[in-house]
Amino acid sequence: MSRLWCYSIPFVLAAGLTAMPVLAQESAPASSESSSEPVELNASAIHALSEMGKALRALKSFEVKAEITDEKVSEAGQKLAFGGQVTYKVQVPGHLYATVDTARKQRRFYFDGENLTVYAPRMNYYASAPAKGNIAQLIEAAQDRYGIELPLADLFYWGTDKAPLSVITSAIVLGPELVNGVETDHLALRQPGVDWQVWIARNNLLPQKIIITSLDDPTQPEYTSVMSWNTTPALAAGDFQFKPDSDDHRIKLNQTGDEASSKEKTP
Repeated sequence: MSRLWCYSIPFVLAAGLTAMPVLAQESAPASSESSSEPVELNASAIHALSEMGKALRALKSFEVKAEITDEKVSEAGQKLAFGGQVTYKVQVPGHLYATVDTARKQRRFYFDGENLTVYAPRMNYYASAPAKGNIAQLIEAAQDRYGIELPLADLFYWGTDKAPLSVITSAIVLGPELVNGVETDHLALRQPGVDWQVWIARNNLLPQKIIITSLDDPTQPEYTSVMSWNTTPALAAGDFQFKPDSDDHRIKLNQTGDEASSKEKTP
């Protein structure tokens, strides 16, 4: 899992929370008759999310690389951790290239403002379909029409109406921490069904690390992403356009929830 907004997590980070007054160091307890646990909504935490959102929305192009760890739970109840890498190259508003690399799966996603192409390099299969609009619209259409979930999609949804601030039940600042040598502020947040944490870089206000803990499963599996950013990448139009080799084979992009045809097998 990577799309946090699927849980309605209020990633106001991208919108700037222009309607919320900020009172540094002040916290407001949220009333809850059904819970005996103390609830804290710290204004400093909300303000940090707001400033992070402004920084994200100010980016016109960027490259972000993420080391991800996704926990699965076996039938015996044992947690198993699986790693991988995700890379994005982005030009706002409508150009995207993304890669996913794990031991079991490799995918490449191309969006040039006109077409979405999904490529499986291990099997030399690719599929394309018309796609227009901005990147957030592309991500939503890919999910709704083809069942494709792009990695780290939250980067393009934080702050939209799909992630309302009202669902946060607790937000606190845990203090400063280093993430890969970068000074960050560590925030912990809660909402129904999900605990999540974010580490925000002090130098550029971008997210450096995210942990999502699913509370719907009693084993509470976690998804972790540790990110590194290049906010001045050298990008070209060709970075977002797929050019097949002679060994590549085109297949249909199904609208049944699969990103490739039934011919595709686990690499």
